Amino acid sequence: MTAGSKNKAPYKLIVTDIDNTVFDWVNYYVTAFNALLDTVASTIGSSRELLAAESRDVFSEHGSIEYPFLAQELQSVNKFYGSDIDRMLSEAVAPGRDAFMAAAQSVLKPYDDVPSTLAAIKKRFPDLPIVALTDAPRYVAMWKLNKLGLLEHYDAVYGLPDPRVPTCEISRRVKVDPEILLKHLQQSNFGFKGKIRILPDDYEKPGVRGLKTVLMDFDLDEPIEKRQDVLWIGDNLRKDIGLGKRLNVRSAWAEYGSKVSEGNLASLSLFSPPQNIHKNVYIKANDPSAPRPDVVFNSFSDLLTEMGLAKK
Repeated sequence: MTAGSKNKAPYKLIVTDIDNTVFDWVNYYVTAFNALLDTVASTIGSSRELLAAESRDVFSEHGSIEYPFLAQELQSVNKFYGSDIDRMLSEAVAPGRDAFMAAAQSVLKPYDDVPSTLAAIKKRFPDLPIVALTDAPRYVAMWKLNKLGLLEHYDAVYGLPDPRVPTCEISRRVKVDPEILLKHLQQSNFGFKGKIRILPDDYEKPGVRGLKTVLMDFDLDEPIEKRQDVLWIGDNLRKDIGLGKRLNVRSAWAEYGSKVSEGNLASLSLFSPPQNIHKNVYIKANDPSAPRPDVVFNSFSDLLTEMGLAKK
């Protein structure tokens, strides 16, 4: 791949994963989620361990570890409050959400070099589309990118369907605060002016249909031998790099995103179903049977070298 000139980019499209590619998702989610569990456990007189185990069941049912209505779906919470939804929402759900958000404040940040790298690429190649492709629910993905201050650098966001709203089995009442429910129903795009695409659940990686949809939308679904003008960046060798190789797009492994502390991994395993860990965290960096990337990024700023923009 030749370096880009000032006016012509070396690629026609850049597609990035989000979690563990533009920010440390594991540290963020473990920190914030444990704060939620501690708060709810203290409120109802339970233990974090019990609520963590119940969380695995809820996440398994919804097929996503980032299900935003987790607290009101926990078995112990429902047993404690019964049909008193108002009390549940005010005593457990809202404080749990507040604890999650407060803890997230200090850890929901992009990797240091991500904002400057994306800004530099947009400045040099303003017409080059940069797309986010994620297995997270669309709303959750955009919420994270907005909080990270990165949404403005993207031209499109592709995510999975937003989660369903929980209801009380007895009263059929929605178990969500009206203000939060309104935000959910409004399908906020956070002022984003780019393309938003909600993909079917079965388009989840490592299946190729999500990335193939991106290529089709940007008129780059060319014969397989002509796709090297697309750059795909992800942290998971099997899930991300595997699908990139299957579609013959140039695939960059965000190797830095595969470095997870033993403590965070142990904590994650307490509340995450095993299949979600495998989907969200690549923990076998030395797996010789994994697909090989075209290029390895030791930091996100290596993208500048790939684009011919690195300082010499």
